[in-house]
Amino acid sequence: MMTKRVEKLKKQQIEAKHTFSSERARLVTEAYEKFGSEPNILLKAKSLDYILENMTIYILDGELIVGNHTDKQRCAPIYPEFAAKWILDEIDEFTTRPVDRMVVSDEEKQAVIDVLKRWEGKSFDEVTADVLPIESIEAEKADAMTVGARDCATGHIIPNYWRLFDGGMTRIIEECEENIVKQKPVTCREEQEKVDFWQAGIITAKAAIKYANRFSKLAEELAEKEQNETRKRELLTISQNCNNVPEKGPSSFFEAVQFVWFMHIIVTIENNGHGNSLGPFDRYMNDYYVTDLKAGKITEDEAKEMLECLFIKMTDIIKLKNRFYSESFAAYPVWQNMIIGGIGADGKDGCNETTMLVLKANADVQTSQPTVSLRHHDNLSKEVFDMGVSMIQQGLSTPAFFNDKLVIPMVMNKFEGCTIEEARNWSITGCVQPNIAGFTDGRPQVGYVNYIKCIELAMNDGCDPVSKKMIGVKCGRFEDFETYEQFLEAFYSQLDYMYHLTLTGYTAVTSLHAVRQNMPFSSLLIDNCIEKGKSLQQGGAKYSESGVLGTGLANAMDSLAAVKKFVYDDKGVSPKELMHAIETNYEGNEALRLTLLNKAPKFGNDITEVDEIGRKIVAHVRIFIDQYRDSRGGRYTYDIESQSMNVVQGKSVGATPDGRPAGAPLADNVSPAMGRDVNGPTAAVLSVAHLDQINCNDGALFNLRFDSRSIAGKKGHDVIGGVIKTYFNHLGEHIQINVVSDETLRAAQEKPEDYRDLLVRVAGYMAYFTELDKGVQDAIISRTAHSAE
Repeated sequence: MMTKRVEKLKKQQIEAKHTFSSERARLVTEAYEKFGSEPNILLKAKSLDYILENMTIYILDGELIVGNHTDKQRCAPIYPEFAAKWILDEIDEFTTRPVDRMVVSDEEKQAVIDVLKRWEGKSFDEVTADVLPIESIEAEKADAMTVGARDCATGHIIPNYWRLFDGGMTRIIEECEENIVKQKPVTCREEQEKVDFWQAGIITAKAAIKYANRFSKLAEELAEKEQNETRKRELLTISQNCNNVPEKGPSSFFEAVQFVWFMHIIVTIENNGHGNSLGPFDRYMNDYYVTDLKAGKITEDEAKEMLECLFIKMTDIIKLKNRFYSESFAAYPVWQNMIIGGIGADGKDGCNETTMLVLKANADVQTSQPTVSLRHHDNLSKEVFDMGVSMIQQGLSTPAFFNDKLVIPMVMNKFEGCTIEEARNWSITGCVQPNIAGFTDGRPQVGYVNYIKCIELAMNDGCDPVSKKMIGVKCGRFEDFETYEQFLEAFYSQLDYMYHLTLTGYTAVTSLHAVRQNMPFSSLLIDNCIEKGKSLQQGGAKYSESGVLGTGLANAMDSLAAVKKFVYDDKGVSPKELMHAIETNYEGNEALRLTLLNKAPKFGNDITEVDEIGRKIVAHVRIFIDQYRDSRGGRYTYDIESQSMNVVQGKSVGATPDGRPAGAPLADNVSPAMGRDVNGPTAAVLSVAHLDQINCNDGALFNLRFDSRSIAGKKGHDVIGGVIKTYFNHLGEHIQINVVSDETLRAAQEKPEDYRDLLVRVAGYMAYFTELDKGVQDAIISRTAHSAE
């Protein structure tokens, strides 16, 4: 149950209108004009220092955790160094577009326009537009693939809070100063670049201290005016906290929470990357919690309230996205993950007092951020597992569950030299991407390859039947293929080509990041960057990898299965007849469409022949992308995930052999096509597990849904828990579960004002259902609502 304080803060946040601010854009522009002659790493450092020193700060009435990234709540800052042109092009649409609307005054809008015009031809998205070949640009226009990180930072880090807590920013500054002394005299360019990095580290670490001290002073000033004695004492404690951290390491649980938030929000101010996460929160926080608890300095309820305040602060963070990405990543997600539980470094259950504290806070406050994830293993605390299952059963859509049994060997496999102790400390950055907390620069943002578009290209000799452009490779036409194997090879050829375009495009883009978009403060938080004297973008982290994503896998599997059965095995329809039906969107051929839809074997029903098609596709892609390396020499890794990209990319795909009509959404993530998993939840999870997810070494996001009316009581609890354990015993990586009826979701569509706090799982993030556009809402409703078996 929320306290009155938390209720007030959450209500205030939910009622706040989403907007954007010109302040950061103005400040960074002034900084670039002032420090533009400096090497990039120093330009970035001095710009961050300038922003933190001059931006508006505030402390809301009742807040316990302080620190803001913009001058208003639920407000998106603007990063003109990354993107300016598309914002100018779309600025008049923000208040009326179908998803992720922004309410902004004419004065604020004009202030943004005035600043962004000064960035014409200079922002990163315009620079990167010149490095992509025309083949990539045309394929992206056809929604066959995307190339990421062209208008945003690389993001996706988990700081090493154990190291940061040991001495705070003071220790960081000392390390950088010592390295500068050791490096002298400088004898070459590489050595000077290291010195520049360390100097940038000193500047940004000191900037973080000054930023916190501003809040210390503000809290003290507010305390002097405060009439309520209880609030006065709180403000004085907040002032003391901000005076201590992050300059020094925390000395209490309250200070530790504040320290984490300062690091997190400063990274957010520094750059517009996504997926910056908190990592194994219960592990690095528990000593502070238990110590304060035993000493009588804090109660469980007080600690829980602090976490709920932290969750509200994290939900305040939103980013501005363009028309395409606001639809592809609907409802303002920024993919901030907090993970708990799992096997400890010693091989024993890592659950502790803070594990349950996080779950209780998560259940009470019910915010869309952070995404709370629970690591499962055979010896997981029964109390913790039952609490997680109960939260799902109540319809809270949280936590997500991850499988240590698969992920620990997966992490050791993808990071050369990774020790078992490091692997046991894995965490999620963003949605479902496992990395080693504090050691990894992992970037699951390479791009999205549209598998069902590759089916279309395979049937049309590489020509896109929707745009009528040649975007693939020549492979022959479907009518000329004499065997299923020929068609499958044509599909693989298109899939390989789209991955090639995506990977090489991303490598070119991130090579520019290393020159133009270094992130000195973020780099201080990840191990080995200081030792190497290199930023994350230059390869400073101990482990580096970049994740490429795939969408519409289930549709491709179902289409291949339908073609195999009806065209080549049973010969019930000729290639020419099927092509005609597809080209005409099954007009006049509804009987054939229904046959393909309902009579062909479908993924999600524990049917070996279909599941095996998917297993082979996954293995093929993994082998193919293993040939490539990213701009830092890191591996490209494989993730099956769509966000709400499945709705957007589906609009650009015609009718398909699985019986799907033109323009309909694709299957989401690694889940079966909507409504096609008809043999119950156990069959669904077995099918998904059969994909051999060790090859999805950057994750496989699985959505499952139950009808709330059928999953009540102990039986319902046991069914949910049993499905999770069955999936994990068969080596699935991740599962997230919505328990909600169609009636509730449709009622929320009809009367959104009555369902403002209804949370659902979209992909690797939670969202308020009423903040999704109708297309994504309908896609969620169309997911199979399973019943207790």
